[in-house]
Amino acid sequence: SSGINAEYGDWSPRCGAYSTKNLDTTQYPTIAANCSDVAWATSNATNNYGNCFNMTTDEEYRYITTNSVPNFYMNPYCPIGLGFGYCVQAEIEGGTCQFPNLTCGEDNGPGSLEYGDVWIPLTAHYKMLLKGNPTRSDRPGDMYDATTVGGEKTVGPATGVAINGISVQGPNDAGDVSIDEAGIQLTCGGHVTPPLGNTKSSNRPKPPPGPGPKPEPGPGGPPLYHFHKSPECLIPFLNASIGAEHGAKPFIHGKVMGWAMDGFKIFSYQDVGGATPIVDECGGHFGPTDTGEIEYHYHSRAIVPYHLACQGPSLSNCNNTQHGTNYCHPGCGADVCVQPGTDEGALREYLDQWDPTWLDKYTTNNYKESNFKAIKRLFKELIEAL
Repeated sequence: SSGINAEYGDWSPRCGAYSTKNLDTTQYPTIAANCSDVAWATSNATNNYGNCFNMTTDEEYRYITTNSVPNFYMNPYCPIGLGFGYCVQAEIEGGTCQFPNLTCGEDNGPGSLEYGDVWIPLTAHYKMLLKGNPTRSDRPGDMYDATTVGGEKTVGPATGVAINGISVQGPNDAGDVSIDEAGIQLTCGGHVTPPLGNTKSSNRPKPPPGPGPKPEPGPGGPPLYHFHKSPECLIPFLNASIGAEHGAKPFIHGKVMGWAMDGFKIFSYQDVGGATPIVDECGGHFGPTDTGEIEYHYHSRAIVPYHLACQGPSLSNCNNTQHGTNYCHPGCGADVCVQPGTDEGALREYLDQWDPTWLDKYTTNNYKESNFKAIKRLFKELIEAL
């Protein structure tokens, strides 16, 4: 739809090895035809900033169709600065720079402007379970995987999807360092991929070594908007951050900000009572959510892995799911992490849906103690481990 000549190859970091091939789109909801033609220059509050998102469910799955355009304004973007490239020094020195010949602010094809890059719409589809199964024998799983858990996606590096249809991607950008380590500044936790519409396939750089996702062939690669860090401008985060006088509720469990590809929900920062979530190495845990129901779920956070490092529960085995840099969370010191104060009977009732004996097979943190004692003990253990 962007009119890019087919001689250009799509080697943008969309990690095609993880995208679903030959997708049957007839099972997905539709969005308006003009959603693929919206432009950054004419998108504003009167037209939802160009954002198009539609979601349907059946008895087993959630189906999402989106044009990958955020429902808020974004400034023209350069990851390092106007007139500079797209790779940080660590990527250049490590030989993982995928864009050695691009300069931000030059004509690099669709989506590249004089003052930086802007999004180009991309119709994307995602399918994930309505209810994930935490007792699966193949847990933990690769954070980018969809097929193993019955899901589908057309944006390969998506680990999940936010409530506005924007893909939630891993802790790193195209290189092998986290967003924070790279020093990349993100507004509302997201940015666009480098504009690659003018780069011919014959000039594409070699993909990073290792077993991780690789770029896919196809039409050119204009800037794709996506999240890496917590999208704090979305309502689930504003619910706690806008100030008590304006209705903020920082002492209730966070709200759903998205869904991981394994079907588990991703919530905003705080847990019940405003407590810090005690999560496993993947970034998830068992405990009551905003509805009071106990389930396994993830929490967005300000530190790596930002959302999830693997598809949990981690069972103290997250490191075996990593390709290259290890982005696992330190965890809670046990195989299974349960939010302190969680009722054991209710937890077991939840797990009984799949395996009544599952919890007894693994170690757990002392979730029957108070939140304060749990955080104090965990902090002490982490200090001693350093």
